[in-house]
Amino acid sequence: MLIQRFFLLSLLSICWFNIASTQTVSSIFDEMYRDKVLQVTLETKLTQLIEDRTSDEYQPAVFTFTNASGEEEIHEIKIKSRGKFRRKVCQFPPVKLNFSKKKLATYGYLKDYDKLKLVTHCLNADNVSKQLVSKEYLAYKMYNQLTEHSYRTQIIAITYKDSEGLVRDIKRYGFILEDTDEMAQRAGGQECEECLNLSAANIDTPTENIMSVFQYMIGNEDWNTMMTRNIKMVKLEGQDISIPVPYDFDFSGMVDAPYAIPNTDYNLLDIKQRIFLGNKVSEDTLVNTLRLFVDKKEELYSLIKEFKLLNKIERKKAINYLETFYWEVEPYVNREELLPMSLVESMLINGTSQLEIETAKK
Repeated sequence: MLIQRFFLLSLLSICWFNIASTQTVSSIFDEMYRDKVLQVTLETKLTQLIEDRTSDEYQPAVFTFTNASGEEEIHEIKIKSRGKFRRKVCQFPPVKLNFSKKKLATYGYLKDYDKLKLVTHCLNADNVSKQLVSKEYLAYKMYNQLTEHSYRTQIIAITYKDSEGLVRDIKRYGFILEDTDEMAQRAGGQECEECLNLSAANIDTPTENIMSVFQYMIGNEDWNTMMTRNIKMVKLEGQDISIPVPYDFDFSGMVDAPYAIPNTDYNLLDIKQRIFLGNKVSEDTLVNTLRLFVDKKEELYSLIKEFKLLNKIERKKAINYLETFYWEVEPYVNREELLPMSLVESMLINGTSQLEIETAKK
């Protein structure tokens, strides 16, 4: 009887070990990542955060959210203002969240993915900021539909609490970006901070072309692969090839932020004007890319139509803006036009590359 009991306990231990060993350890972003709005509270010295926005010093904060099991998690973290342009012009600056590696491990999370970016409401006007946050969030979600080499984002309803009790609670919408190292790991590589002035031969062509066409579609010229401006370069493991991953879409025509300025380097006069800034590619690559966009059109439109945080007027304006892109590319993909349209010409025939633009400016 004793032998049988010992055998049974041993068998149960082996089963438990096998189950435990197959469980995947997740990051704190994985825990927060879901299809619905996540309720979050951030408590800190709000006056210090808002008024000392130029400081690169961290300040203590408490970050609270409810996990997928319905349990409240309270994390003592460090935060600071981040960014360049938005830090200057926003009434409420964007924020970097720095979690404790030790405490992440205590919760059972991967400790290496401890730094998350919080895109805040920027402007104090509640409804205006809600629409701007929603449109930029949708830009990230649309890019997720086109390629897995993209940042995951989580929309949040956040309550900012002043730890000193001097400022009333601020309730706004925002979204969180996953840790860059986690994004790079998913892409099969590591972030390459030294990957400046890369030639086209050292950048994955299909990914670069999808990224460049996407930037053209949403009307964003606030990026540069050579200088890695609003681009993270991920060097693929064991290869001399890197993939570009874009972020920060608030200067795009689709988002149409009131503080956005047209890029005068390209003689643009309006934020909704478009210019293609990607590398030139073969016609086969171009056709494959544009066909992807055409095939994904209804999915991209559905993302916007079903996202009710964005009001009806703004949803319609966003789709109408994207429709002007599809008016250009669909005839070419469907071979209804014998000659390429303006976008196709800039990609294949007489386009101006970023290298040529940077050289001309010197």
